[in-house]
Amino acid sequence: MMLRTFLPKPEQRFAAAGAALGALVSAAWLATETVFAKQSHWDVPAMLAAGAMPFLLGGSFYRWRYSRRLEHELHAARRAERRLRHEVHRDKLTGLANRAALEADIRQALCAEGAAFERNALLLLDLDRFKAINDTMGHDAGDRLLALFGARLRRAFSGEATIYRLGGDEFVLTAAGASSQAEAETLAMRVKALFEAPFDLGDARVASGCSIGIAFVERSDTATGEVLKRADLALYEAKAVSGNSHAFHSETLTHAARQRAEAERDVARGLEDGEFFLEFLPIGGTASGSIRAFEALLRWRHPLRGVISAKTIVEPSEQSTSALVLGYWTLQAACAEAARWASPTGLTVAPFAPQLKDRDFVAQVGQCLAEASLPPGRLTIEITADFSTEDLALISENLQGLQALGVRIALGGGAGSSLPLNMIAELQPDQVTIDLTAIRATHGSERSVALLACLIKTGHVLRLPIAVRGIEKESEMDCAQASGAVEVRGPWISPALTDVAALLEAGEAADLRRSA
Repeated sequence: MMLRTFLPKPEQRFAAAGAALGALVSAAWLATETVFAKQSHWDVPAMLAAGAMPFLLGGSFYRWRYSRRLEHELHAARRAERRLRHEVHRDKLTGLANRAALEADIRQALCAEGAAFERNALLLLDLDRFKAINDTMGHDAGDRLLALFGARLRRAFSGEATIYRLGGDEFVLTAAGASSQAEAETLAMRVKALFEAPFDLGDARVASGCSIGIAFVERSDTATGEVLKRADLALYEAKAVSGNSHAFHSETLTHAARQRAEAERDVARGLEDGEFFLEFLPIGGTASGSIRAFEALLRWRHPLRGVISAKTIVEPSEQSTSALVLGYWTLQAACAEAARWASPTGLTVAPFAPQLKDRDFVAQVGQCLAEASLPPGRLTIEITADFSTEDLALISENLQGLQALGVRIALGGGAGSSLPLNMIAELQPDQVTIDLTAIRATHGSERSVALLACLIKTGHVLRLPIAVRGIEKESEMDCAQASGAVEVRGPWISPALTDVAALLEAGEAADLRRSA
């Protein structure tokens, strides 16, 4: 302990031991010379050698221990480097290679010269219904599903393909030698076959599927991002089809993505320049015979295309963040306008589909109502888009949150057919809106009236109040009233108006008649 106190470093202690050994050797040698050689004195070289021995051995021991320590530290550093490289390039949940490993591998493949370069297929995989499983069964179940799927991929493609997990529920499969569409499609079919058996998550067994976007690593690529971007566009196309499907990238998809990006920039510019405005479509009550509400319709005074409607706006920007910004602007402006109407005149707003899947949507509606001092009961949120099953949990949560605020809920368009009956029964919407324009386009004018009557009566059986939009003729109006619809709107009653003050000043008892 005393030695460690004064000589804390191992090299110092080894040097001291060497010096002590050198002194001992020198003393033994001198003693031997004295006893056996019977020398009474020593010459100068002998004295110098005896005196230098502790320093020589001490220094030698120090250097030996120091080099050993350096060698040990070098080996430890190399082991740590290998361990760190493994951790950096390995996904902890599944044990598969991660995005960093994918980027390194593709970078190495792109550096190959001449004939050494291989055009390999890259399959971008995205689990179907993963979000719904996470929301309903918890993140532990989601992690278990990812680990099980990763294990199936590893077993199925061991030795012939490399599997990566990018993050979330996205995986990548790359296969050397799969340079044609036929070979890549074979890989995709084998991946989809992995979902034939359900996954055992412990508390439950769940069935899932997989959407696959396929692209190829090309000689012209300069970075991993270029390949992944093409695969992502193909994945987007595959997701538009029913689950467990795949799609190949094409220049058409790139062109469409470029158009969406341009449209998004155009929408942002239009918002900044104040080119958007609202029109209001009168909604009449069949029992009172008067205007009871207005539907807010978004319009865009485009500098090149003139005034265009929301349908033209939504199509390019549906999947972009602009849809959320534009939808919030519509809701805010509509609530501010409705606050100036005499109570109880109502307001109907049909939000964009991305808004209904936004976790902040309920809070945004509440904020708009509070800013405008508009009672929640005067606002009706009309759901017109159709949805996939993986979105239903979040949409149901948002709709229930709106009902808790006191906002009315109406189902119309594709929503009535895409939402399951048990969800509709649980939600108990305030009304269901029948789009007569869509019925007329499918079945013709003559049959549309008969079908309208049947649909309204079906709503009565289900105890759902029915509203009708798209009234263009007096016969359609008579059918809606006779069959028991609660609300009507359309060109026969009134076109959309930018200023509703004159119509409101006409009095509550204004007849429902064509005012166009």
